[in-house]
Amino acid sequence: MRKSSLNSVINAKQLHNGGDPLIDILRHLPDAVLVIDADGKIFYANSAAEKLFGLVASAKKLPELSDILPESSPYRAAENLAALWRRVEETGHIENFETQLLDKNGKVIEVNSVKTAIHNGDGNFVGISAVIRDVTKTKESEQRISRRNAQLFALIDVAEAITQMSEVESLLERILNAVLRVMNLSSGCVHILDEDNESLELIVEENLTKRVSRMIGRFELGEGVIGQTAVLAETLLVSDTTFDRRLARPVVNEKIGSLATVPLVGRGGVVRGVLTLLNHVPRNFTEHEKSMLTGIGKQVGVALERANLLNELTDARTEWEETFDAMTDGVSIHAPSGKIKRANASLAQMFDTSAEDLVGIRCCELYHDSKKPRPDCTIMRTVTERMPQKVELNDRLHGRVLRVITDPIMNTENRVVGVVCTTRDVTDEKLIERRLIQQERISAIGEITAGIAHEVGTPLNIISANIEFLTRADKNLRNNEEIAAIREQTSNITQLVNQLLDFSRERPPEFTPVNINDLIEKTIGLLNHQLHGSDIKIRLNLAPYLPTVDGDASQIQQVLFNLITNARQAMENGENGEKMLRIVTDTAFLPTETYRRPHIVITISDNGRGIPEDALPNVFNPFFTANKEGGTGLGLAISHRIVQRHLGLLAIENNRTDGATATVRLPLSQS
Repeated sequence: MRKSSLNSVINAKQLHNGGDPLIDILRHLPDAVLVIDADGKIFYANSAAEKLFGLVASAKKLPELSDILPESSPYRAAENLAALWRRVEETGHIENFETQLLDKNGKVIEVNSVKTAIHNGDGNFVGISAVIRDVTKTKESEQRISRRNAQLFALIDVAEAITQMSEVESLLERILNAVLRVMNLSSGCVHILDEDNESLELIVEENLTKRVSRMIGRFELGEGVIGQTAVLAETLLVSDTTFDRRLARPVVNEKIGSLATVPLVGRGGVVRGVLTLLNHVPRNFTEHEKSMLTGIGKQVGVALERANLLNELTDARTEWEETFDAMTDGVSIHAPSGKIKRANASLAQMFDTSAEDLVGIRCCELYHDSKKPRPDCTIMRTVTERMPQKVELNDRLHGRVLRVITDPIMNTENRVVGVVCTTRDVTDEKLIERRLIQQERISAIGEITAGIAHEVGTPLNIISANIEFLTRADKNLRNNEEIAAIREQTSNITQLVNQLLDFSRERPPEFTPVNINDLIEKTIGLLNHQLHGSDIKIRLNLAPYLPTVDGDASQIQQVLFNLITNARQAMENGENGEKMLRIVTDTAFLPTETYRRPHIVITISDNGRGIPEDALPNVFNPFFTANKEGGTGLGLAISHRIVQRHLGLLAIENNRTDGATATVRLPLSQS
């Protein structure tokens, strides 16, 4: 009965022959269009659908939806397909329906479709129309971007670990973990050169079996790939261990299919150790990866030198004096008052002077060209708090950014008798950050473009369809100049919309149950060094037994990251005094005036400078920023968009006294 009803609504012959102007429009749409009856028979496919799925318009036997469904598709079961059809019938329209189909070559593709119910003249449901878009390449691109972002974050961890003054073993453990994440590998190790015995000793390892650890615990210089790396001071790559005779140990049955060995090169090209990365199956390493690993090896080699020198400072002052000037970072020793007692050649070279001329001047004269110390002087804070400090200074005179790390020197009575100050030019690192910001700007432009295209495309299709219906009903209108002008302009806009859609495709969230408390703690962990460096105290009040929400963990973390970063920047640029970041989570099961669903509430509050009242209505607008120090104006816009995709709410308001509070509401998981 439903087949004949659909036949009465859609003339199959006319559809295939293209005799109707509206059908001509449908037939030449860039997206695939299918008309399917309630039993899964395909009554119509436009040109794009025929090309994508290999359907034949002139076939006598009507194809079925099951012909283009993968074996794993749940909709091959009649009850599941019937349930989907009932959903379309009840709602009348389903957008952004994602599933998998088979293309003309039988390959599984990812598709996004819009399904619309079709009713006959009596109002009975007889089938659906589906507008289908192949999003396989888009999803693959999104996965590549996600992997690249993960690499960037891991590289930032490498850079951060290198700048930390810590014990050699903990430094190498952190660097090894970060490099493994950069390379998407699971196991590796680091050997350090024992100069007395001219051998390489295993210091740290990750995810190696006990047998492998024993097997590679020690190498002579020149022995095997690891030993050769130390002698040649070159990064060596073994794509397949089966066919490489340089391996000094048998690796059969050890699940080591490929490896990369990186020399840790310090000042003057001296190899301080070897970083080894292992993969359980053969793998081809790219030239980009080789270049990146070589650069990391040089940085780690310099960091090893610095860490060793600082650890030996309290053990052998004579040896320290001989090697002090060999450090590549600028290093100075300050009295508690801030006066420089000793400076190395690197620091002197950094400021175009001599080490002798630096002795006796205050740190404020060196870094700020001021005779009077600032109230927030880093060295004074180090002495007062008896804790290491870190700050980044804008050296406008030389057009660079300096990262200054201070450590207190304690005597036997546990009193601060001096401060070690390490200075590094991080201008290049900041350039990388600016490039990342620019990449975020481009991503935001893509999101905006896709939104505009969608909002324009829907009413445009309605206008085009109505024009065709009017001209078909009234033959006198077919040659009307005004109607012709409307048709021409809508065609131009349609072409523009298609170009915009080709430019950017929106990635929907990948929903899984998310524990917000865990995500907050992980985000704080990522930003802890920045918050600590800004002298910001953190107060967490996370509700116990907080229910999960359905969401994309990486996107929600990006929202938390942006909001916490904004709070930090507001407090950095605010008035002096205690800086406090408060994060609270709670559950709201009852509906509120602004949100009708059971949900969780996240509030992030600061006591910074707040937001100008005239700027509050615009904080979610792309490229708008109230940050006088500069900013992309994209963080809040992107965060707002992400929360909307999760069917939540994001609001920001000033506190009664000082600072601002951001409130995020996310619906509870339905399962």
